[in-house]
Amino acid sequence: MELLRKLTVFADGRPVTGFRHARLTGRDAVGLYPMPFTLRLWNLAESDCHLLQAARTLSVRHEGSVLASGDAADVRRMTVPEGTLTEVVFATGLRLWEAPVSLSVEAGVSVSETVRRILEASGTGITLLSFPGEDPLRIRGQAFSGRAAECIGEALSAAGARGYLTEAGLCVVPASGLPVSMELSPADLLEDPVSVCGNRMLLRTRIMGWPLGKVISVKRKDGSAGGLVLERSVDADNLEGKWESEMLAEKVV
Repeated sequence: MELLRKLTVFADGRPVTGFRHARLTGRDAVGLYPMPFTLRLWNLAESDCHLLQAARTLSVRHEGSVLASGDAADVRRMTVPEGTLTEVVFATGLRLWEAPVSLSVEAGVSVSETVRRILEASGTGITLLSFPGEDPLRIRGQAFSGRAAECIGEALSAAGARGYLTEAGLCVVPASGLPVSMELSPADLLEDPVSVCGNRMLLRTRIMGWPLGKVISVKRKDGSAGGLVLERSVDADNLEGKWESEMLAEKVV
């Protein structure tokens, strides 16, 4: 168990400090469907509540590591036996999911350039950070209409790739896979990895903002295993209760 349970909250980059008790719960996954996190703050100062209500983006960190971030969706304030409870719901990629696009792309344009054009048309300001793997040219023209996130998913499918969002922008997981970019030691794990659904493993870990879409290597008693991080979740209460995160990884080595 970690000795220091500290959650730091930022609203549009400004620190929210008027609370003593906080709990963060939620999960996200590779893909462009927005998955909500919920931040609960007990007896939050009135000025900080107004800051949250006006915020466009939220970020929750532990010792500099981003546990969750995303677009603000809803703020509720209610009376509870302990005093007042403020609940904030936010999700990565909500802006991209809600943004409508309608555009045509001529023949001969690569998948990566198509994605860049959809992002530009979305008006969200989100950029494509990288495009590893194959980047085929489309031999026919294309028409996209609907949610920007779904249009991007359709475009990426032509390369067998998947997308996911970070605070910095859109990342792509290629069909050909990625090299190992992060190693987990036994000290990072709360218990040994558990195999689920045949080719996947579930890891309960110390609180950390583990990145999605990366291939990790996990050292175990019987050797090591690697996997692509498909999902991650967090349940962190800074005073009591759970203080853990989990990852679901697809085995690759």
